[in-house]
Amino acid sequence: MDRSIVIYTSKRGSTRQYAEWIAEDLGCRAVPLDDALKEGVDLHDYDCVIYGGWIRGSGIVDFDKFAKLLDGGIMKRLIVYGTGFADETAENYAQVWGYSIGKIDPKNENGAIMYILGGRYVPEEVTGMDRFLMKIMRRVLLSGSTPDAKMQADRIRERIDNGVDMVSRDNIASLVKDARKKIGDK
Repeated sequence: MDRSIVIYTSKRGSTRQYAEWIAEDLGCRAVPLDDALKEGVDLHDYDCVIYGGWIRGSGIVDFDKFAKLLDGGIMKRLIVYGTGFADETAENYAQVWGYSIGKIDPKNENGAIMYILGGRYVPEEVTGMDRFLMKIMRRVLLSGSTPDAKMQADRIRERIDNGVDMVSRDNIASLVKDARKKIGDK
């Protein structure tokens, strides 16, 4: 059995960058999801399976496509990460969990691990439907009923308007540590 594999979906490079760093640290391959599907990668062959995708709304893009490859045995060896530019709040984490791992293992009986990693957003690079969705998201952001909710909404609007780069190799340290535990390295 191979030690680990990183499978990912990336649109503008943040998720791919994390996948490459994780693979480098673990000494394994980073493979785009479509390539893994074409190759017929068997996830049962790995001690640790890592999937990364970018967050749109509250879901991790293409996780539903990836999830078709999962069963209880793989779920025990699974780490998922989503990249985005929202703050890492308990509410945000719970929403992303619910739209990804929570759909297939609501009580996390298999012990899958999920991370939200800071992404990159460059407004000038966003086109088509994504640009339209970001305009809607900006309009929908409400001030909120509490000072904290208003501050979070203001931060997101600022990031949508001006962009943000939160991608850092430091963000993967805990994920890599958890992956090493799953493959038996301390």
